[in-house]
Amino acid sequence: MSSIRLTIINITAGGISGGYRKYLQNMIPLLVQYQEIDEILCISPSSWGIDQWFGKVEKVTFVEHKKFNLFSKYDKKIQQLLDDFSPDIIFIPVERCFSYNNIPVVNMLQNMEPLAYSNEGNPLLEKLRNLFRARTAKKAMESADKIIAVSRFVRSFLIQVLKIPEGKIELIYYGMDDASNCNVVKPCNISIDWEGKFIFTAGSIRPARGLEDLLQAMQYFGDESLNLVIAGEVSPNMVAYQNKLKRWIEEKGFQGRVCWAGGLVEEEMKWCYDRCKIFVMTSRVESFGQIALEALSQGAMCISTDNPCLPELFGDAAIFYPLKDENILVEMIQTVLTWDDNQREIMSEKAKKRAAEFSWDVCAEKTVAVLAKTVGNFNR
Repeated sequence: MSSIRLTIINITAGGISGGYRKYLQNMIPLLVQYQEIDEILCISPSSWGIDQWFGKVEKVTFVEHKKFNLFSKYDKKIQQLLDDFSPDIIFIPVERCFSYNNIPVVNMLQNMEPLAYSNEGNPLLEKLRNLFRARTAKKAMESADKIIAVSRFVRSFLIQVLKIPEGKIELIYYGMDDASNCNVVKPCNISIDWEGKFIFTAGSIRPARGLEDLLQAMQYFGDESLNLVIAGEVSPNMVAYQNKLKRWIEEKGFQGRVCWAGGLVEEEMKWCYDRCKIFVMTSRVESFGQIALEALSQGAMCISTDNPCLPELFGDAAIFYPLKDENILVEMIQTVLTWDDNQREIMSEKAKKRAAEFSWDVCAEKTVAVLAKTVGNFNR
């Protein structure tokens, strides 16, 4: 088969999660190393400044576009770009529909909240957005020529709930960055006295992250030597939700032991993974959970909810508690706090070994194979 001309279209309203950004940063330079890929046209919202993420990448052309909307697939500029590039296949790494001249389209399902979360705690506008996102995702999955599922949980959901044919889906895990040479920087708003004396949790601040489990558990620990650091950005429509959590913490009287660290850069996240007593993941639903791998790669002591797909990722390198059961979570925290240095070292090595099983090279290799196979089947 001749080399593939690949177009990647990042259809978003202008925002991007940390996991999505890491995916593109790792995958684009790897994809062009394969002889099956002739050239890549990457179209992204102008707010990303994606061409600034990389040095010069051979065989890749980055094109900025205005924020995508419902009518992006009919946009004349995109139409002209595709006419000029003449792609063999189009890759949409999100759950959005797109069509162009009967060229095969591969989608990736990476946001499971609209599809698999009850919307509990979301403001009305976010509930409406999630309903729209769910409908759009279902339509995109049905119309795609091929779908990349990023976990077994996502694959099973596609088959069992959305009734997508099994042969249309390929399971490809994300990889894990090599952070061995990454510098460590203490976040400025965390007290130096907290080093080695805090529980750490991370992720965007929204109801689907399940922070209530951890906050409920923290009220059982009156000892000021155990604090809580919460990292994650807050979107404008979730400020009221965060304020509600802050008021609850104040009512319970342990606000002095909680640090809202905000969005942290990689070096600051590494400091938190390295210096925390325990890392806790409370998400109600995840498609993959890149933060889980980050914690594992740093050898953190991990506690996680047993909600999909987290046991799939953590394996035997974490201990689990049932969703919304803060009493069991308290017991898990108490258990980890009693571990001696030898037990902590054993779990740390398990964590690092587990993280090493997820490779960007493997992710790229399998993705190229899916693209090539899809083009080949289409041509036949």
